[in-house]
Amino acid sequence: MNNLLSQLTEDRIVFLSASDKNQALEIMVDVLCRAAAVTDCASLRRAIFDRERILSTGIGLGVALPHAKIAEVRDFVVAMGIAQQAIEYGALDDRPVQIIVMIAGPTHRQSDYLKILAQVTLSLKNRGLREALIACRTADDVLRALGKSQPPVATNGASL
Repeated sequence: MNNLLSQLTEDRIVFLSASDKNQALEIMVDVLCRAAAVTDCASLRRAIFDRERILSTGIGLGVALPHAKIAEVRDFVVAMGIAQQAIEYGALDDRPVQIIVMIAGPTHRQSDYLKILAQVTLSLKNRGLREALIACRTADDVLRALGKSQPPVATNGASL
């Protein structure tokens, strides 16, 4: 759980051709549902879409971080979608989204959940990393791009 790369696997990286936000979210949920840690896909789908109705998870800079904590997820799972064409997402900065990182976690691990959200957010504030990810054409390219980025360091010296 030290960095985004440790949470992301090649089979959880997708290149989205979705035409809208809901379609992109459906694809991303389907990717997470392949993980053994997700025991109920319908519950995860409902939680992701319910969360999105409360407030857009489009955090700005072309990035969205849809996320949910539910009992039907036994451990953290992360998926990344790279949209070839920007998707209107209702982001906080009103800009379309090209990078979507979906995170699902268990209800009882709030501290770890917040660390993962913070680490992903801090990493994707790096313009160079965002540009490198958008330029990727394969999952291996994405993993290499993430490997080249330095994870943010907490004030106590620990990696987030």
